[in-house]
Amino acid sequence: MHDVKMSDAGRSVYREQFEVSQKERRVALLRTMIRDFENMIFSLEKQITTEEDRTKIKDRAHPAYSALALAAAKRRQNLLISLSQVRSILEVELREPALDANSLAVVSAAPGV
Repeated sequence: MHDVKMSDAGRSVYREQFEVSQKERRVALLRTMIRDFENMIFSLEKQITTEEDRTKIKDRAHPAYSALALAAAKRRQNLLISLSQVRSILEVELREPALDANSLAVVSAAPGV
C-alpha cells in the first residue's frame, strides 16, 4: 500500500474546487425548481380557468364556486409563495462568491486545474 500525504495547499485547492462545484449544483437545482414551479403555476391557472368556464361561476365568494377551483387556487398561491422564496435564495446564492479573490488565485494556479 502506498500512503500519499497531501499538502495543506493541495487539500485547500481540492476543498475550494468542491465548494465551487457544490455552489454550481445548488444554482442549477434552484433554477430547475423555479422552472418547475412556474410550469405548475401555469398549469393550475389553466385548470382554474377551465373549471370556472365549466361552472360559469368566476366569483370565489359565490357559495356554488367550484371546490376544485378553490383548491387549485390555494395550491397556486402556495406555489407563488414558494417560488418567491426560491428566487430569493437563488439571488443570495448568485450574489455570494463561491471563493474569495485569494482562493481563486490558489485554485487557478494549482497544477491540473
